[in-house]
Formats: sequence, structure tokens, C-alpha cells
Amino acid sequence: MSKIFGALSRRSLLKLFLAVPFVKSLEVLAVRLLGLDAYAAESAPRLKVARVSQLDKPWSTAAFEYFVKVKGKDTKGDTVREEHLPGLVIRLPDDLAQQRGGGAKGKFEVFNLYCTHQRCKTAFIANPAEIQGMTGQKVVHPVFYCPCHRSLFDATKEAEPIKGSEAKLALWKFDFEVKGDDIIVTGVDPKASTWDPGRAGGLSSEYPVRPGERGL
Repeated sequence: MSKIFGALSRRSLLKLFLAVPFVKSLEVLAVRLLGLDAYAAESAPRLKVARVSQLDKPWSTAAFEYFVKVKGKDTKGDTVREEHLPGLVIRLPDDLAQQRGGGAKGKFEVFNLYCTHQRCKTAFIANPAEIQGMTGQKVVHPVFYCPCHRSLFDATKEAEPIKGSEAKLALWKFDFEVKGDDIIVTGVDPKASTWDPGRAGGLSSEYPVRPGERGL
């Protein structure tokens, strides 16, 4: 090996090392031009994330973690990765739920907690006074708060970003259904899986769905 490198001049070695990032750049460019970096979520698993009886007060919440397999392509062929998505079930006040309709399901919202700006994890703040203390911004409703760039999302308006936020899109939502006392997530907005993957893991919930469980 030393003989091989000894036969190369310093200039030749320099050209070799400079060529490595260039080749990598070509690979990245090819991936983008050929559309190989486009990802699409596969059939998402069903996950029981909360109980209706557990969320009996306005703005009560239940947190969960959801994982979806995402199919894609790179220069080596088809790929499959797992995407980690933190979620939150929120019980809406009765007056807001009545305005939206939808029966028992209309009482709840289920959001992906990743900020739509740069994918930092947001926090749900039910007390508007806390936000004013942290950011100096006066709000009158519960909000989602992103600690990275201080984006705020109005929880009474389907998590639309509040004026002045870095984020320009509302938080992504999970698809869900209500069966009896169970709130079950059935999927997620496809846009939520177009980011770089989060940490690896598996399905996690206080109420995991088991194969063959009644009603699933």
C-alpha cells in the first residue's frame, strides 16, 4: 500500500482528495434531477393514542409517538426508513367543538408536534400568560410554541401560525377516528414525512393497538 501511495505525487493525491466531494456533489445532483429524493409514506399503522374519558376537560391533552415507514429512492435503489413523529391529542372546548361540528370526533384535534418551519418540536401552552412571559407577545388563546425560532400556532384555528412567526404553514395533522372510548390514529399528512428522518424507534403509546383487538 505504501508503494502505491509513494508512486503518487503530492499533486496527484491532492487531485484525488478534491475529486471525492465533487463526485459526491454529482451524486446529490443526480438524485435531485432524477427525482430520487422524493419520499412517500407507506400504509401507516393504526395506533390507539388516548381515551375519550381521559380527556374530559377543555384543552386537556394526551401525548404519543407515531412511526411510519417511508419509501424512497437513492442512487443505490429503493429505500425504506422509519419516521418518528411526536403527536398530541387535544380536547377542544365545547363551544369551539360545536362550531366545527363532526359529533364526538369534532371534540378533538390530533397534531404532529414538529414545527413546519425547520422541524423543531413544539410545545403546547394552554395558559396564554406563560407565552407572554417567555416571548413578550400577547396572545389570548392556547398556542403551540416552537423554542427554536419562537413561532406560535393558534390552537383555536387548527394550529395556523400567528402573524410574525417564522413558520408559514399550520402544524400537520394526524388522521384519526373515535371508536367508543378509544381515539385511534390511522395516518398522517404526507407532508410530515418529507423531512429528514428523526431518531429510530418503534410504535409507542400509552394504549398500543394489539393485533386482533376488537374494532380494529
